[in-house]
Order: sequence, then C-alpha cells, then structure tokens
Amino acid sequence: MLKKSSGWLVILCCVVLIGFLASGCAKKSLVKEEVGARPVVAAPAPAPAPPAPAPAPRPEAAPAPAPAPAPAPAPRAEAAPPAAAPAVEAIDLAGLRLQFAFDDYSLSAKAKENLEKLAGWMKKSNAAKVQVEGHTCDIGTNEYNLALGERRANSAKTYLEGLGISSGRISTISYGEERPMVPNSDEGNRSKNRRDEFVLAK
Repeated sequence: MLKKSSGWLVILCCVVLIGFLASGCAKKSLVKEEVGARPVVAAPAPAPAPPAPAPAPRPEAAPAPAPAPAPAPAPRAEAAPPAAAPAVEAIDLAGLRLQFAFDDYSLSAKAKENLEKLAGWMKKSNAAKVQVEGHTCDIGTNEYNLALGERRANSAKTYLEGLGISSGRISTISYGEERPMVPNSDEGNRSKNRRDEFVLAK
C-alpha cells in the first residue's frame, strides 16, 4: 500500500512539475508574443524649446547734435590804400624863362620871381628834376659865351638851392651862342637870346 502511495506521489510530483514547466514556457512565449505584438510607441518628440524672449529694444541713442557752424571769420578790415598824392598841376617851364642883360649873369627881380614859382612847384612835385640851360647872344668868342652861359645857369641853380631845393634835383649845362631862340640879326633879337631855359631832367 505504501509503495503504491509512493508511486502515485512520484507521478503526481512529475505531473505537477511538468505542468509547472509547461505553464512557465507558455508564460514566456506569451510574454514574448505580447512583447512582439505590442506596437512600438515612438518616444515623444521633445517639446520645442520655448522661443527666446525677444531682446528688449535698445534705446536708440539720441542723434548727436549737429556741430555748430564755425563762426564766420570777422571780415578783415582792408588796409586803406595809401592816399594818393594830390595831383601836381603842370607848369609852363618855357614861361619861366630868365632874361639877362648884355655880358651879365645877375638875376633881375623878374628872374627871381620866376625862380620862386619854379621852386614852389618843385616842392609839390618831389620827384621832379630840372636842368638849367644857359644861353648867350653871338657877341664874343665861342669859349667866352660858353663860360658866360655856365655862369648864368649857376646863378639860377644857386638861387633855387637858397629856396630849399636840393642840389641833386638841379643840373646845369651851357650852350653859349650855339642855340639861339631867334636869329641874332639885331639887338632886339640878341637880348632875347641872353637867357636861361628850364627843362625836366630824368
């Protein structure tokens, strides 16, 4: 009886063991099948990053003020042109001719008056230079008349210098009887040739 019980017990244990094994394999297969049949769920896409906050608007720099225009230079006072020297009236030098007596070189009152007019004009015309020309009539030798003409020219020059005219502005020359104003045909003409003439010199 005990042997039969032991045999059944062994059989029962084997059945249980086989059933256990079978159920274990079935569970593994089921689990595998379930795993294989389960649809693959895609991993949820990462949520998009929230948009970066818009940068705060930079306060615009106030435009630089336009540079103030440079002050216009004060107009330069133009130097006044040098005052023009007053125009000096022309003088009739021929009208200031000096006349002399025969064989004489002294100045008459009329000659001095003419020389004073000439000196006054020369003082106004600072640049003017005058040449005094001494003349004679044809009486006497040529050499004597050249010397007489020189004395007559020097008489006029000395008088002008006494009136304040620089000697550097007065030159003299004698022509003697070589340049008569009129022909020496008579005493009237000869008296006209005894003279001093004035010309502007350079």
